[in-house]
Order: sequence, then structure tokens, then C-alpha cells
Amino acid sequence: MSDIETRLFRYFVALSEEQHFGRAAVNLKISPSTLTNQIQKLEARLGARLVERRGNTHIELTDTGKRFLERARNVLREADEAELVARRAARVEIGRLEIGFMAVVMLAGLIEKFVAGFQREHPAIEIVLHQYVTIDQINAIVSRDMDFGFVRKPDKFPIGLQGFMVARLPMMLALPADHPLARHNQIDPSLLKDVPFINYSPDLDVGFWKHMDVLGQIGHFSPNVIKRVHGVFSILAYVSAGQGVAVMSQPFERVDIPNVVYRPFKTDTPVLAPVALIHRERESSPAALAFIKFMRRFAIPG
Repeated sequence: MSDIETRLFRYFVALSEEQHFGRAAVNLKISPSTLTNQIQKLEARLGARLVERRGNTHIELTDTGKRFLERARNVLREADEAELVARRAARVEIGRLEIGFMAVVMLAGLIEKFVAGFQREHPAIEIVLHQYVTIDQINAIVSRDMDFGFVRKPDKFPIGLQGFMVARLPMMLALPADHPLARHNQIDPSLLKDVPFINYSPDLDVGFWKHMDVLGQIGHFSPNVIKRVHGVFSILAYVSAGQGVAVMSQPFERVDIPNVVYRPFKTDTPVLAPVALIHRERESSPAALAFIKFMRRFAIPG
């Protein structure tokens, strides 16, 4: 029965409701003879008689027909619902997006700006958020466990992914409150020559080493990384413990951690961390395409 056309179900239901070939044919906008042929075709496919004629045009349902009528109505209801869902999805009225983000993206207000802004325009699309570091977001998008990610913009996007920059966040120095450099309102990079740095583990270090290299070039020193750890709050924990300093995005100064203070860098041009939206190269989901279109409003060249 799985290969019976939905049209035959619709013809049978219409005939059952009118119990008259002529009236049912008028409602269906077909001829009575065509309707007769289609009902006979349905009965032949089922191997069962569904209707009994009473006169030339009136009919009554057989016991089999009565049982089949309920199932036929269910089939049509589900078909109509499926069509409605497809049409609404095509109009981007419904859908689901899995979006990853770094903690700093939330602290910078970008979740509110980008995700909440999109949600206001497309309230029926379900959005699921995941906090991951950049490399984990990339892996999740490649494996199709997520659709989008807000990440540190890499020099080159991995094969199969693409993206564009949507924000630049100023970088600052996080240091112990009792550190001698904490007395400065701004940190001249040249003062960091012999200072121990805490940084991400090599597998998570996407972009931070570049920022430290920029500071090293400005201050004419090679950063002395004494410890690499997993996660930004682990880095700040070591700073709080007085074991070193760290390069952080400015929004982290909103996080109140004992014995940690933040100072901007004293440079001719600000040291900025680019944030990018990444996604798979080939997207066909109407919801995903709508999100890409929305985010293009905020694209930054570079």
C-alpha cells in the first residue's frame, strides 16, 4: 500500500463523504467517469471492494471501506502536515540551528547581538547553543554535529569550511593585582621581555600565539610561555595564583576574579582579535542560509 498515490486516498475520502459519484466528482473538479476509474484502480491495488453502488451514482461503504476510510484520512492529514512543514521550512518559518561560541563571544555581547537579533526576525527557528573552544567548534561543524561557530578567525579555514569576520575584540593583559606592572595604566610591550606568560595548550592555541608574537615584535622580545593549559578560566586561575600573565580579550575584564586585573596595551595601533562565523561550504537548509544572510550584515573585510 506504500506505493498508492495520495491522490487516490483523496478521491476515496471525497466519495465517502458525499456517497455520490456526481457530487464528489464536482468537488474534486473531475468527471464522474474519471472518479469511477480511480476508485476501481484503488480497489484493484488493495485487492478489496471499498464501495457498493446503490443505483447509478449513489454508493455505500463496505465494511472494508469503512475501516479503510479512517486510515485514508490519517494518510491525508499526515501528507498535509508534511507539506505544511516543508513550505514553512522553505519560507524559513521553522527549523533548528546548532551554534557554537567561545566564552568571550558571550561576554562581548555578541550572542545578544547576533543570535538574539536573528531570533527576533525568525522566532520559530529553534536555536541550540554550545560553548566550545575554537578547535572543538571546527571539529563539530565538520562532523555535522553543529551548523555554525563563532571562533577565533584562523589564517586559513579547514577544508570544507568557510566563514567571514564579524567582530574585532581588543586584547589586554591579565596580571596579578600585586604584580609590579599592575601599577601602570597601560602596558608598554617592551616591559614584558622577561615576564612569564600563561597560554592555551598547543592543540587549542588558535590565534593567541599570533597576538603574543605581535606584542613581541612591538616590544622586541620573544614571549616566555612557561605553562600551557586547557581553557580560559584555567589560564586566569594561574594568573590569580601569581604564576604569570596572560593575553586576554577585553570582555574578560568583566569577569571578577580575585587577584586578577586587566590593563590595555600601549601601542600605536590596537591589538585586535578577529572573531569569525564559520560554517560548511555547501549549505542547503533554509534556516542555515537565512542565518548566513543575516550575519552578512555584520561582515568585516579582512
